[in-house]
Amino acid sequence: MSLLKIFFNYKRRKTSLISLPVRLWIETSSACNLKCVMCLNKAMPSSKKGVMNFNLFKKIIDEAKDYVYDVYLHHRGEPLLHPELPQMIEYAKRAGLKVKFHTNGTLMNPELSRRILEAGPDLISFSVDGFTKETYEKIRVNADFDATMNYISDFLKYKKEHGFRKPYTVIEEIEFPEYQNPADEKNRKNFSEHFRKLGLDEMILKKLYNWAGYLDTGTSGQGERTYTMCTFLWYSAVIFWDGNVSPCPQDYYGKIRLGNVKDKPLREIWNGADYISLRKQMLSGVEELSPCNKCDRLFRKKVAGIPFQYLISYLNDNVIGYGKLRKILGSYERNE
Repeated sequence: MSLLKIFFNYKRRKTSLISLPVRLWIETSSACNLKCVMCLNKAMPSSKKGVMNFNLFKKIIDEAKDYVYDVYLHHRGEPLLHPELPQMIEYAKRAGLKVKFHTNGTLMNPELSRRILEAGPDLISFSVDGFTKETYEKIRVNADFDATMNYISDFLKYKKEHGFRKPYTVIEEIEFPEYQNPADEKNRKNFSEHFRKLGLDEMILKKLYNWAGYLDTGTSGQGERTYTMCTFLWYSAVIFWDGNVSPCPQDYYGKIRLGNVKDKPLREIWNGADYISLRKQMLSGVEELSPCNKCDRLFRKKVAGIPFQYLISYLNDNVIGYGKLRKILGSYERNE
């Protein structure tokens, strides 16, 4: 029923909605222990970095559990830096929500692996860019290739040995043409075989996002550009570690702020004057709306007037789920 309401609102270009958000990005930490070459986080001032207060997190979950389907417990930072991440996962799971998070894996020691597996998240995605120590450490600055691979291996072993069915575990690689070498295919194959034997569910190759124009990916202006309204404003929201609400995870620095969940419930912010005004602007285009006017997400192929990448990935998550069928079919690569 929620999907039908969202589809109705979006297709009818409604700005005051009869549906509430079904997906949240909750930024448990905006700090990170790495300085990866492609990441904007390293340029953020320390005053903008922090971890979410656990009581604020519980407030968000308590208010959203009746209408939200799934939550991502990460955004701009490394979620494993939050000392209460396992408790957060457990709290959201007890509320009946699907829980996912994305990590660089460098802090996933055996004790933390055990606590997270016992908390029961539905999906964990590890970022691993490069399949040799040399390439990986050039991209993932401050990371140790051998230590991180051992942590991920130990996580998968513990999961398998103790019979945990969840989480669906993914390794994501970002495509970096400038770091490619002739041995990549062989290295990727060996890498994949090693982790699949340990129980890895899937490997995904991705292209860089341009983070609403904040990151130069070298592809801006290439190909046909056909505008499609951003779907995020109709089905999801981002809550930063300090409670500020943003409409979309591509707005990396939170330039568009629509309220703060410390001051009022998300359901009130969702249909507040600022959200409605933003949806109205989105109807006619984003030429004058920053940072949306530089976002590469709005110029992708579409089906039935909806961006294909988000439609397929959302249906994949919420219809197919995270089981054997997902493993067979694979996850749709979200950047096409």
